[in-house]
Amino acid sequence: MIFKNNKKIDCLKCIFQKNCVFNDLDLKTKIEWNSLKRAASCENGHLIYKEGEKPTDIFIVCGGRVKIFTTDSKGQQMITWIHHPGKTFGHISLFAENDYRCNAECMGKTIISAIDQKSFRYLLDSYPKLYMLFLKSISADICVMELNLKDTAYKPAKVKIANTLLKSISFKSKDTTYPTIYGLKRTEIAEITGLALETVVRALAAMEKNKIIKREAKYIKILNLAKLHKISDTHL
Repeated sequence: MIFKNNKKIDCLKCIFQKNCVFNDLDLKTKIEWNSLKRAASCENGHLIYKEGEKPTDIFIVCGGRVKIFTTDSKGQQMITWIHHPGKTFGHISLFAENDYRCNAECMGKTIISAIDQKSFRYLLDSYPKLYMLFLKSISADICVMELNLKDTAYKPAKVKIANTLLKSISFKSKDTTYPTIYGLKRTEIAEITGLALETVVRALAAMEKNKIIKREAKYIKILNLAKLHKISDTHL
């Protein structure tokens, strides 16, 4: 249903191409990839797939963001990933031949591409190097997940929140004077970090008081990027 009105997108002209597996394909395979994919523009909150469904496609974020999350019996969410443009998702369940173990939902207006299972297998068989590219991608995701688990176990609350803010900076604003985060709610920061909402609220208020960030209705502006990196214990 999401691809009922197929949106035409040329991957060869995409500004996020370098962040995508597509970038490492040869020209012939790029042209085939481009012709096999479908794309659609989705509104905030659109559910791309849900836990328990059978995988039929691989998906690529072409614009906007997608959150991957699980929900417990009380309806509480835990966000495990926020995918930015160029990121492929849904492929792990497809490779494993398992039902989805999580949900995927658009954060803000988002453009999604998909390649169906049959076409994807055709690409893999026609271009064997693609297997290694996806193996590399999955391995990188596992490394990130391991670091996230270590952060959750050992890092203080303010460090977890600073890391989340840094990872959520809008692509278009990264090189501006005041990098900006759009559409990230306090509840979502709590779901990403595993912290109580009250803890997130207090930490954000302290950062604002210290003029590190400035919160508005629909965005958070980073006033002092160096200080935020210092809190997160990362380097500029």
